[in-house]
Amino acid sequence: MPKLGNLAVNKFKILLILIAGFTAACSQADNTNKLTEQEVENDLNKAREASLYAQFNQLYYTKFVFSAAYEEATQVSKTNDQLLNFASYQAHAIKTTYDTLGINLSGDLKALSEGKNSAMTLNALDALCVGNKFIGKYSALKVKSGSKISPDVKDLSDKALALQPEIEKILKNSANPMDDIQCLKLK
Repeated sequence: MPKLGNLAVNKFKILLILIAGFTAACSQADNTNKLTEQEVENDLNKAREASLYAQFNQLYYTKFVFSAAYEEATQVSKTNDQLLNFASYQAHAIKTTYDTLGINLSGDLKALSEGKNSAMTLNALDALCVGNKFIGKYSALKVKSGSKISPDVKDLSDKALALQPEIEKILKNSANPMDDIQCLKLK
């Protein structure tokens, strides 16, 4: 083993002392970046709320697809079957997100109808209504034609349609100065 000169040994010792000092200092440092349980829970709730508003946004953009599908739902087709699945799961996702936020969907709809603070927006409610109208019309068409609906989709569709009378009542009684509530135009 080659011998190190005194200068090299001294540099090595200084380096070891510095590393040991930094290691000791870092291990004793107060870590103020630790999140409390409450902060984590608050962040999760904010993420859930953001998810709900993202779903409302998706509802708004699919409203026109379901409106067109409603008007053209005159026969059973693979495309309409997939739209039925999507509309049913979309309504289920809204209900599930409400549940995870600890918000009662019916209570929130009531608050919206009374002009109180509500997570639901009128546009999102209109879009949900349009999707539900498609679910109702196309499900009836499938039953009439003797086509089967999967039990899962049937269950989700029935749950989505359970709120439809309440949704339509709210939309009928809401101010609509721009006449842009699509659901009420579908016959």
